[in-house]
Amino acid sequence: MGIAIKTLLEQEFFKDFYIVAGEKGLHKEVQGIAIMDAPDAYRWTKGKELIITSGYSISMVPGSIKNAFDEGFMQTISGMMIKRGRHLSQIPEEIIRLFNQYQIPLISMPFEIGYMEVMQQVNTIVMNRTIRRFQIHKNGALTLGDTTYKVQKIKKILQAVEVEMDFPAFLYDVGEQEGYYSSANFKRISERYGLKESDYWDPQIDHNSYTLCDYIQMTRIRLCNERERDGARVSWILIPISAGGNLQAYFVVMESREFLDYYDEYSIRIAYLLLQAIYEQIVIAQSIGNMGIENLVLLAMHSTGEDEERLLYQASQQGISMNTRYVCILFHQKNEQISARDKREMYITVFQSSSISKNSKIAFLDENAGVILAEIWESEKHKKEDIQERILDFYNKITEKCPDMELEFAVLREGKKLSQLKEALEKCGKIMKMGKKLYPERKIWDYETIGPFTWLQIPDEELDKMLLEYRNLMKDEKNIELLRTLKIYLENNMNFSVTAEKMYVHINTIRKRIDKLNTILQIEWDSYMSRLKLEILLQFLEL
Repeated sequence: MGIAIKTLLEQEFFKDFYIVAGEKGLHKEVQGIAIMDAPDAYRWTKGKELIITSGYSISMVPGSIKNAFDEGFMQTISGMMIKRGRHLSQIPEEIIRLFNQYQIPLISMPFEIGYMEVMQQVNTIVMNRTIRRFQIHKNGALTLGDTTYKVQKIKKILQAVEVEMDFPAFLYDVGEQEGYYSSANFKRISERYGLKESDYWDPQIDHNSYTLCDYIQMTRIRLCNERERDGARVSWILIPISAGGNLQAYFVVMESREFLDYYDEYSIRIAYLLLQAIYEQIVIAQSIGNMGIENLVLLAMHSTGEDEERLLYQASQQGISMNTRYVCILFHQKNEQISARDKREMYITVFQSSSISKNSKIAFLDENAGVILAEIWESEKHKKEDIQERILDFYNKITEKCPDMELEFAVLREGKKLSQLKEALEKCGKIMKMGKKLYPERKIWDYETIGPFTWLQIPDEELDKMLLEYRNLMKDEKNIELLRTLKIYLENNMNFSVTAEKMYVHINTIRKRIDKLNTILQIEWDSYMSRLKLEILLQFLEL
């Protein structure tokens, strides 16, 4: 949105400019400035310009202004300024009549003022006005995890964009996977054109794009309409917002009525800088706060009854309640040639840009191990699939930054307080240890999957030997069927009839399979421990 000529003339700089004609058009909006002194220059007006002239073309070709009106060019401009006393001693009556007729302001400009001064003043006035409109007063100090402050400020900036430019705006927070809107207008336009949120930065519909500014990657994207080339099409401005070396959000302004004008781009750039400043402020706060979180986690791990007051104090300094419950995610980097702690900053920035960071904290425990604590809210369901999806997002972004990283995770979804962290991490360690034995092909193990087998005290050498023997057997497809039969046979208290019924085969087939397994495995059927050990192993083979 530009600025009304009336508003310009009210500024101190323009006190010696005065209206010659077209006073009824002072509300007209200036969206750019053009200097024109050639008789046919008006042919290239784009509309809504404030034209500045010395009057040379008017004096040399007296009918040039009338011709421009007759051909319909002049009616599109917002106003004209003519330098006093340069080429015209007075403005012709016919020109005054035409500007009055079409209600276009005609302004007399002082002889001594240069064109560049006028352009600079107009740009400054527009810029200052836009900055004032975008001033978002801070409601208090930003603290780690102060989501309310962040959301409020984002929404206020987006609303200011729509008020200033009359174009609805939208911001998608990549880490939070949340969209924020200036008003319901943006959603209505999206529905009208069948656009999803992701279409704004990754359009799946025929479109063309044009870079408006390389430095901030500002791009115009416009939908194509192959069936109706001149029909209604929609376009938007897209600017990615990065902080801490990572993509944080996508900022979108919908060109719902027409293309942006020159001064609209000022507004977009100011809004972009304000939004980027919010994310940079949060990244810095999180980085500083993360050191405090790490110290708190280490204190909680090694705390005794005597440390309770100190733990409470450290938690209050981080704005954390000791009653908050967390999903505990232990991660370990198993490539011994790389130290995860050495890449701590990379981990933190990736964590902050990942979906797993929502209401979560990360802390390193040693060179290659750390913990992610995800807050449990009553309104949220911490499904196994949801957590795994977030962990994979974090894992993929880490390996994208550092392909040699080999991460593995153990998840405890019970919901533990900070005072129970030591117990939770010990449990996660056992989940990871048993998970690597039973499901070596995986990189995420969950307590609900491993279950009570987490607590089995089978010596590593014995367990490795037993698993190796059975996995070698499974290389033959026929043996997989035999082991599947054995699993069902043991589950049904070694009853041939029930096993045959469950597998939809004849009872003699089951007897033959069990006899064959006796030959291969030499099972001690009379030993309860031997059968239990066998049943445990079969539970975790991919049969």
